[in-house]
Amino acid sequence: MPELPEVECIVRDLKEYLNGKKFTGVSFAFYNMLQGISPEAFEKEIRGEVIRDIKRKGKYILFFLSNDIILEVHLRMTGRLHYYPGPVDPQKYTGAVFYFESGDELHYQDVRKFGTFRLYAKQMLYKSKPCLLGLDPLAENFTLNSFSEMLKKNPGRMIKSFLLDQKYIAGMGNIYTDETLFRAGINPGRKVGSLSLKEINRLFESLLSTLKEGINCRGTSISDYRDIWGQEGEFQKRLKVYRREGSNCLRCGGAIRRKVVAGRGTYYCPVCQPL
Repeated sequence: MPELPEVECIVRDLKEYLNGKKFTGVSFAFYNMLQGISPEAFEKEIRGEVIRDIKRKGKYILFFLSNDIILEVHLRMTGRLHYYPGPVDPQKYTGAVFYFESGDELHYQDVRKFGTFRLYAKQMLYKSKPCLLGLDPLAENFTLNSFSEMLKKNPGRMIKSFLLDQKYIAGMGNIYTDETLFRAGINPGRKVGSLSLKEINRLFESLLSTLKEGINCRGTSISDYRDIWGQEGEFQKRLKVYRREGSNCLRCGGAIRRKVVAGRGTYYCPVCQPL
């Protein structure tokens, strides 16, 4: 599943190429991504409207349209958005094609068909799923103090479980959580209340630096993720622990292990991240 860095890269690229452009229509090959609206009603709402802005909240992509309607997109497991500067024939797993007055096209592809599209009025944004999420790590209000306060309220939780909980931190997923914890030298099975102030500070800095490095590397392409041009990211070449079970730790030389933490497959170094 695309995590915060991947979705951030997609949004930055979409803003560069689609801001200010007008929809002329949309065609659907499958409809299960539409939430509470028919294909005909969906097209009626967006046809003739201009994209005023594109933002990200957690793993959600939000298109702000000129009629004060918001198009919310969640790529889920295998969804992709591909931008084309001109007409292109849809591929096998293309579920929707958005057409623009400029001739550009935006194709939504999804092998597993888990992605979702939703439309709602801008004044209802505060009730939407993206706005019910926790703090976004790239937002100004995500500070060491706000992070520490959240940790204080959850002393009994395992640190990995906490970092993955979208009610507290929006956008974190399995890859960047494992990498963050390794870089901070913290075992994913430790309880939040066991962390010292020094470890909390190290974890905060590690979280931000890992996400920013992922963005600078254009995301992680282990399986399905591609950017809007269909290109892979580069962060998979810098992974220290994720999916490296049995390989030597790049820091200490010990063996990377895998265990299930918070219901998720978790990779860590038992030497660098002692329990």
